[in-house]
Amino acid sequence: MRHFLLLPLLLSPLFSYAASTPLDTIAAVVDEDVVLNSELEQRLTDIRFQYRNRQQGLPPEDVLKKQVLEQLIIQRIQLSQAERAGVRIDDNSLNAYLNDVAAQSGLSLADFRTKLESEKAGTYQEVREQIRQEMMISRLRNKRVGDRVRITEQDIDNFLASPQSAIALETEYRLAHLTINVASEASPKQWVEAKNKAEKALKELQTGKPFFTVVTEYSNADDALQGGDLGWRKSAQLPSLFTDVADKLQRSQFSDIIQSPAGYHIVTVIDKRGAQQMVVKQRHVRHILIKPSEILSLEDAKQKADDLRERLVKGADFAELAKTYSEDAVSARSGGDLNWVGTGEMVPSFEEMMFKTAIKDISPVFESQFGWHILQVLDERDQDFSNQYKRNLARQALYSRQFEEEKSAWLRELRSEAFVQIKGQSESNTP
Repeated sequence: MRHFLLLPLLLSPLFSYAASTPLDTIAAVVDEDVVLNSELEQRLTDIRFQYRNRQQGLPPEDVLKKQVLEQLIIQRIQLSQAERAGVRIDDNSLNAYLNDVAAQSGLSLADFRTKLESEKAGTYQEVREQIRQEMMISRLRNKRVGDRVRITEQDIDNFLASPQSAIALETEYRLAHLTINVASEASPKQWVEAKNKAEKALKELQTGKPFFTVVTEYSNADDALQGGDLGWRKSAQLPSLFTDVADKLQRSQFSDIIQSPAGYHIVTVIDKRGAQQMVVKQRHVRHILIKPSEILSLEDAKQKADDLRERLVKGADFAELAKTYSEDAVSARSGGDLNWVGTGEMVPSFEEMMFKTAIKDISPVFESQFGWHILQVLDERDQDFSNQYKRNLARQALYSRQFEEEKSAWLRELRSEAFVQIKGQSESNTP
């Protein structure tokens, strides 16, 4: 659970499998499977749709068609490998993934569903299956390629001694901003009104009102309902207006009013992290996990978790219930104890509940892709991970570089070992 990485599936094109019809013809034979011309045409349609408003153009039609067919062939080979390896994505994992992605996009699942269907041809069920297949391929790829990556402590030492490490170890900021946008054709009176509004917001911050609350009340930026949170960014990735401010502010401090051609802004530093001083807020947490199964429906699993929580609230021993009922086999042996956990170590739904549950309290029952959880936070601390953080950043940079190299080699091997016959061509096993 600690190392579950939310897959960035929506950043790449999804599969576009169209239902076959009696008139469908075969574009390519791939081992014991086929790629249909309807799939090829649907993918081409998707790509043309994605590029409709972009400045860069697409290659000539014959070149584009060849490239897209090759993509479908490679994906079909990987999907076949995943199925043979027993990779499965159950409905609970798929649903939890979609909920997490929708939440990160600031959308409800219903709105996210509408967005998906508007951007992809096909029904929501077809899109779900496309995402399921991409998740299968990602799991297979992470396992097979990850096993080929080897990083030694000496590799990390060498990287830290190189000029490349300066970029990887650059300080990152997590900022939030309150913005009062002013229209480009605004009158002087409207500018005065906007500044008065900014000054009123600043006074509320100075009285101790939470930044998130003031942002949602006063800001008219697109991210106001998310508290103006810009997420983690390196200095070069920050809006130029905020760069100098971010470096001068300490955690939880907020700036004075900043004027720009677009309006008025107030910025706060939610957190900052860098290799020189990396202090992480951790929580000592334990949990009970109840998983749905073939014999225990999702609703029944939740009812079981609700019953356990009621017993905990009435004074039952958390560790004993975790040992008896929790289906997280590793932590159950320790009474559900996950030890000290920091930001980024758990899936988003778990982390969110962990940080909003008060010390010693029992959380409400909540869902992740693993099932239904109840957690208790036992303690909290700030832990200095400066040296470990520096080495972890170096390891991540080296891993990303080697992973891409090994992935390319692995895909070439898969392609060369597969039987592929493109209709209209006599050759096999050649891209």
